Amino acid sequence: MLHYHITPASTEQHLWQIRLQFEHRGEDAPVLSLPNWVPGSYMIRNFARHIVRISARCNDENVSLHQTGKNQWQAPPRTGHWQIDYQVYAFDLSVRGSFLSRERAFFDGACLLFRLPGRSQEACQLQLALPQFADYATSLTPTATPHLFQAANYADLIDHPLEAGKLLRLPFEAGGIAHEIVISGHHGDFDAERLVADVAKICAAQLAFFPSPQPFDRYLFLLHVGDKLYGGLEHRNSTALLADRHSLPRRDTAADEAYIGLLGLFSHEYFHAWNMKSIKPAAFAESDLETEAYSEQLWAFEGITAYYDDLFLVRSGVITPEQYLKLLAQNLTRVQQTPGRTVQTLAESSFNAWTKYYLPNENSPNTTVSYYQQGALMALCLDAHIRSHSRHSLDTVMRMLYADFVLSGQPLAEGQWQQRAQEITGLDLQAFFQAALHTTDALPLAEALSGLGVGLIWHALPHSHGGNVVEQWPQEPAATADFGARFRQQADGILLTHVLNGGSAEAAGLCAGDLVIALDQFACTDFAARWQSVAVGQIVMLHYFRHGVLQHTSMRPQAIAADTALLKIEDHSALAEWLWIR
Repeated sequence: MLHYHITPASTEQHLWQIRLQFEHRGEDAPVLSLPNWVPGSYMIRNFARHIVRISARCNDENVSLHQTGKNQWQAPPRTGHWQIDYQVYAFDLSVRGSFLSRERAFFDGACLLFRLPGRSQEACQLQLALPQFADYATSLTPTATPHLFQAANYADLIDHPLEAGKLLRLPFEAGGIAHEIVISGHHGDFDAERLVADVAKICAAQLAFFPSPQPFDRYLFLLHVGDKLYGGLEHRNSTALLADRHSLPRRDTAADEAYIGLLGLFSHEYFHAWNMKSIKPAAFAESDLETEAYSEQLWAFEGITAYYDDLFLVRSGVITPEQYLKLLAQNLTRVQQTPGRTVQTLAESSFNAWTKYYLPNENSPNTTVSYYQQGALMALCLDAHIRSHSRHSLDTVMRMLYADFVLSGQPLAEGQWQQRAQEITGLDLQAFFQAALHTTDALPLAEALSGLGVGLIWHALPHSHGGNVVEQWPQEPAATADFGARFRQQADGILLTHVLNGGSAEAAGLCAGDLVIALDQFACTDFAARWQSVAVGQIVMLHYFRHGVLQHTSMRPQAIAADTALLKIEDHSALAEWLWIR
């Protein structure tokens, strides 16, 4: 058995002190390895760079470790009792790493805990010593000894994040299973009862959706709130979440977009307990977390989860059908306004997550598409296609894939998801998958939505509108000038973050990184307001700084394309069947 001990070395210096103890028998030399990436986040993180110091003892004698790679250390070939002591710097405010301060501690085990190659299936124990913190929460399996936890193997050990500090605990039950929301950070006053009630409804709906047995017997939401935070990372029976404190529900007010977004985050990570932690791709399940694990299937695990996360908000009754359709319209619009959808296929987006999705640059909107957003729209089209050609739906496929996992425990090889979908539904879906996954052809969105009771039209609206649901189709709007770039408003002007291919800004010679300070000699302190007076085809003058040098250019703005989605309910019966409206 491997024994780990974790305690803060210095909260002021943000250092963890970790001790690994194990017995080594045999003539081979022990090797220590720290993962290079964390399951659920597909980017090489090089966690070993945070190790500050490391030492080793064998049978109470100091021994030398030889670093053989960026994340590996070789010990001499000695048998007996080994003790590895090391310190790790922890100041990563994300769900993927480790954070340590006087007020708060957090870690994902993959960034802290050494693995012994060849002994990954061995049972582990983790001892926590956190006297600086009033409370802590983790989904690790406790033992009879206080603060001592056990894990079946290394993969289990690193699948349970920990949150420590001043915690607000909100327990509830869903589907007969104990759940708890644990909130850290400065959250202020909010409607905790409402949050618990809404999350409980979402959990109950997802638990009822999948067949028994459930993949966990208890579940823990670790939510850290702060300023302009957002993110989540799934685990087998818990999740780590980050959110803006203003997204928490306020008392006696309707659910705003920020709160609905927070509920969508809860729903997304919870759904992953079935669709990623249970139903999973072989490429990730079989990885040793050393190098990239490539798969074209992220659309199935992240995209389909992104489809169901908002769907379960309306199916559970925490938002209305109109609110759900507005969320859908916004996603339709985001994808339509991304030029990269005509360049990168969904399979390519999945495969290149390591180098493109997780490492975006100023040109990314022109060359890439999100396997979350496009994958969710592909899932909608697949769902509608199955419904219109059989007595089944995507719901049927997801339930059966989970039943497969319960029976076999086996991950899905490349292409096996598509194969099982055809076997489950009895449909020939090869043409659909070929077009949706391996070409940049437009998805049949209008046809799909029509079969689900919803009409779709595209309008040329200012991009601030973002998509909506309407009761009646509006008149075609007057042509609006399109700036052709994404930007961030600053006190002295707008900083261009992305210049879109084929747009007005590109034609004017503007580049990402330019600071536009004047439009027709007027300061750009509120560029969006001033741009509203610009007409299509009107020549305007822009002054901007590039690399500290003042420059100017003229622009003849193009008309905004019809790329904003408007949705309208047209068949209440079909909509009710899809959204489970009772």
